[in-house]
Amino acid sequence: MNKTTDVIFEQNKIVVSFKKLIKNQIVNLEFIPINQYQLTCNKIVIENKEKSTNINSTDLRKINIHNLVKTSIKLIDKNIDLDKKTYKKSSPIYDPILKSKDLIKRINKKEYNKRSDLLAIYSLLYLNTEREYGENISRKISEKIIYKESYVKNLTKECFTKGYLKGSKKGLAGGILTKKSLKFLNSH
Repeated sequence: MNKTTDVIFEQNKIVVSFKKLIKNQIVNLEFIPINQYQLTCNKIVIENKEKSTNINSTDLRKINIHNLVKTSIKLIDKNIDLDKKTYKKSSPIYDPILKSKDLIKRINKKEYNKRSDLLAIYSLLYLNTEREYGENISRKISEKIIYKESYVKNLTKECFTKGYLKGSKKGLAGGILTKKSLKFLNSH
């Protein structure tokens, strides 16, 4: 049985290849690490497996890039979890040691000392939830933690205004962890 996907790890990039997404084509997504907890899709390449085959617009419309990126990141995380020792030998930049369930537990049991600690923990939870669901993040988070949806929205706003998250377009979920967040997250 042939593998339909491959995940190739290098120190500064990770490539996920989908071999059966489009007939006679290989779709490669290249990810580069932003920080220890985040990846960004840097490049999408469609390779022709046969010389006589051309790709057409109908085939291209079959590709949902948003879902493909999410699927790729989940595959990357699963592959890292399968063989953590081998992965760590290459001294990778991307190494998400804090999982959503750990973050939820910390928030619900109030395992933080200051408001700034809560904002750093929440920032990572927010980004992980956005990556998993993509829409109505506040409701999804409020279902998991002890706070109401309105408070969760205020927490998100506070994370952006106080500099724990940056780089999100107005009205769209997402962003990048700042040095302020990373300093706390990397110390725990």
